[in-house]
Amino acid sequence: MSRISTSMITQRAIDAMLRQQNKVSNTQQQLSTGRRVLAPSDDPASASRVLGLNRALETVQQYQSNINRAQSRLETEEGVLNGVTNLLQRVSELAVQGNNDTLSATDTKAIAAEVRQLLAQLYSMANTQDSNGEYIFAGYQSGTKPFTNPAVGSYVYNGDLGERQLQISPDRQVADGDNGFALFVNVATAAFAQITAVDATDFTAVADGDITIDGGNGNGPVSIGSIPAAADAAERAQQLADAVNAVSERTGVRAAVNDSGLLELNVVGGSGISVALGTDAGPRSGLSAVTTPTTVAVATATTPRNVFETLHQLVTELESDRPVDRYIDDVHLALDSVINTRTSVGGRLNSIDEQHEVNADLELSLESHRSVEEDLDFAEAIARYERQMTALQAAQQSYVRIKGLSLFDYL
Repeated sequence: MSRISTSMITQRAIDAMLRQQNKVSNTQQQLSTGRRVLAPSDDPASASRVLGLNRALETVQQYQSNINRAQSRLETEEGVLNGVTNLLQRVSELAVQGNNDTLSATDTKAIAAEVRQLLAQLYSMANTQDSNGEYIFAGYQSGTKPFTNPAVGSYVYNGDLGERQLQISPDRQVADGDNGFALFVNVATAAFAQITAVDATDFTAVADGDITIDGGNGNGPVSIGSIPAAADAAERAQQLADAVNAVSERTGVRAAVNDSGLLELNVVGGSGISVALGTDAGPRSGLSAVTTPTTVAVATATTPRNVFETLHQLVTELESDRPVDRYIDDVHLALDSVINTRTSVGGRLNSIDEQHEVNADLELSLESHRSVEEDLDFAEAIARYERQMTALQAAQQSYVRIKGLSLFDYL
């Protein structure tokens, strides 16, 4: 029979109490954190799943952070563009008002003064900063003031052509702004030439009033939707070209039909205009309007102009009491550009709102799955804690009683 020493009995009792204390401590920590899995050793399989869920949650939360950032910048931009729209509409009204022969020089100068104030306001809007102090129209160069005014009538864009893309889902990105070059600098303008009717005897290819080109300063190709003449012969580009060339010495215009079937008109001292017969084209892509039964205004695209310089030139013309027809159309084109950008911004805001809801649902689902894996059942944990405390107290009391025993107690 083996002999059990007093020291061995003591060590075993102490080990039992320590094990029970560790169990009590672990349960106490679970109750304080509300988590069942405190370390991978508690439940290796659950710990691995929780780790993956945490990574997925961090990614979704980053998407939500990107959405919040993009939303803030786009809402700022939307507010600015709303102001720019109202401003350009007012400029358009003033330009039309100023383009009136009945106004005195004093009246047109007063209109010019208001346009000048609106130009200064537009310049300020183009240099708007967001809540973080970043310029919203500078592209990637958000720390650089996008527009400067180094000289009277000169406006320089200092940003770049970039648009920051923020990831808002695994397969979706959204631009958090628009660069100022596309919005304020690369704006189309219009030049005009007149096509007027002459005697029908000069042109037998077109009935009800023939056409010729008596001038024009366009410098780029344009497609005209149709020639406003009620005659089947007008559908034949070659016949129309022959009619134009018949009087080219008087008009300075030569016509030819290219391989694409387009009628090309070339003005001496200027560049060509392309006329497409029988197609559709809006006012901004070629045909602007039929002003009278015998006159057609043809708009041709020219080199894009800085919208600030357009307004500056408008002011100059008004102050000089000169016609501002071309600038009225230029302002309309600039307004169209702003409205198109506003539409794009609105679409992006709607898109990120929808994605925010999708991400929020996904985040809730991931948190629910993580809760199943690691969250504590408090009722079970409290009952277990009470059992462990009872066992610990029993072990402590047993140790005290055993430690106090001696052979002298039995003598």
